[in-house]
Amino acid sequence: MAAQHWYPTRLSELPAWHANFNTEAAASGTTLNLTAGEVTQIGEDATTVQLVVNYIDAVEAFRQEVTAFKDAVLAGDPLAAMPAAPVAPATLSFDLGALPGIEERTRGFVGTIKGAGSYTTAIGEAYGIIGASGALATPELKAAAVPGTSNVTLRIAKGGYSVIAIDMRRGGGDWTQIGVSQTAVFTDMTPALVSGQPEQREYRAQGMVQNARVGDLSTVVSVVTVP
Repeated sequence: MAAQHWYPTRLSELPAWHANFNTEAAASGTTLNLTAGEVTQIGEDATTVQLVVNYIDAVEAFRQEVTAFKDAVLAGDPLAAMPAAPVAPATLSFDLGALPGIEERTRGFVGTIKGAGSYTTAIGEAYGIIGASGALATPELKAAAVPGTSNVTLRIAKGGYSVIAIDMRRGGGDWTQIGVSQTAVFTDMTPALVSGQPEQREYRAQGMVQNARVGDLSTVVSVVTVP
């Protein structure tokens, strides 16, 4: 059976998930082996997640405004009025209880909850810590050049898929599927475009079911070969 996945993989889903986890922990966390301090930290983490996601959204909106401003100033209508410069988002500040490492800490809290004698499936569903059986997550890649060759080793978090498709591009070209992997490690042995010369390569992955590519593409990772 495929692994069960319950922690959100999309940034936009994190605030709602942590808000619910906080609500449930505040109501029953201390009956599930969490300390009062841990319950308080869960609340702090929920607040921090919301602040960070809001800030990231504001930064992205600012980036788009800056691009539009740049286009208007450098390539716009010379007879138009000078546009106002975009206003950067306010500096992000946190409460005193804010701490980094929220996902890892949350997984630790979940382990405590699931280890409690009174834990049940219904509790897990209420907390949002039980994934649907066979649930599949977006694959993730980590790339590392193999010194002395043009090879690249890819470590794959398969997200519950049995088979993963691997794509590569370089030199501003198109994406090309270079293989599939049933294991957590895949080695790209594609020869260099110019023998003996380093080159930048980009990789992405996608799950496969019944020989068809399905689900979301992974985040693109890049690496420079070191032949």
